[in-house]
Amino acid sequence: MAQAPLSEDVFDRSEYERASHQLRLVGRELPPDAVSGLAREVVRRLAFRVPKSSASKRLPSVAQIDLLCHALLSSDSTAGDRVILDAQREGLEDQTIYLGYIAGAARRLGEMWNEDSASFVEVTIACGRLYRIIRGLRHVIASDFTAGREDHPALFALVPGETHTLGIEIATDLFRREGWDVDLAVGMSHDALIDKSENRNYGAIVLVANSDLMLHTLTRLIVALRITQPLAHIVVAGKILNHLPNLAEITGVDGTITSLETAVSTLRGVIGDAAAG
Repeated sequence: MAQAPLSEDVFDRSEYERASHQLRLVGRELPPDAVSGLAREVVRRLAFRVPKSSASKRLPSVAQIDLLCHALLSSDSTAGDRVILDAQREGLEDQTIYLGYIAGAARRLGEMWNEDSASFVEVTIACGRLYRIIRGLRHVIASDFTAGREDHPALFALVPGETHTLGIEIATDLFRREGWDVDLAVGMSHDALIDKSENRNYGAIVLVANSDLMLHTLTRLIVALRITQPLAHIVVAGKILNHLPNLAEITGVDGTITSLETAVSTLRGVIGDAAAG
C-alpha cells in the first residue's frame, strides 16, 4: 500500500486523491489555455490568504517558500507534500504553517509566471499540486478561510454565462417549499459569485449549467469554490449532464442532480439530512 503524502491525522487523503484524479482528467478534456486559466485561478485565490493569527506567529521565510516552490516544480510529484510535512514536524501551528506556506508559494509561483522564470507547463503543474494539497488539508485550513461567516444550508447558482434562469428558479422554489433556506444567485460574474459565496459558509452549493460549452467556466468556478469554501458539498445540475456523462469526475464535484423529481432526496443524500431546513 502506498504511503499517504502527509500524516493521516491532519490529511484528508480521499480529497487529495480525488483532486489528483480530477487534474489528470482536466488535462485531457480541456485545452491548454483553459488548464492555464485554472492554474491562474488557484494563484489568485490563494496568493493573499494568510492566517488570521499571522501577527503573532512565525511565518515561513523567503528561503522556505523558495524550497516549497522548487519542490512543487520538480519532477517528484509528492516533493511539495514532504516540505509541508517537514514544516509540521517543526511544531508550528497547523493553520499558520499551511496557509503561510501555501499563500507564499502561490504568490511566488505567480511572480515566476509573470517573470517567465518558469514555463507555463511547469507553473501549471505546480499550481495543480498546490491545489491538491489544499484539498487534502481542507479540514485544517477551513477555520482560517471561513472564520466569521454565518452557516447557511445552501446556495443555488447559475454558472456565469448561462442565461436560462427558469430551471434554477423552479428548483429553488421547490427546495424552499420543502423547508430549505436557499440563497439564489443568477446573472452574476465569476468574481461576483465568489464574493457572494464568501459571505456565508454553505453546507451545499448547487451549480446549474446547460451547455457543454460551459465546462471550462464551470470547472474554474468549482476550483475557486473549493478554495474559498473548503468544506462545502458542491453539486452540479442542468442539461450539461446530458452532454458530459463523466462531468462529475472531470470537475471533482460531490454529486449531480439529474431531475427535479429526485432533486431534494439527491441533495439530502449528498450532504445529510441535518444540513437541510
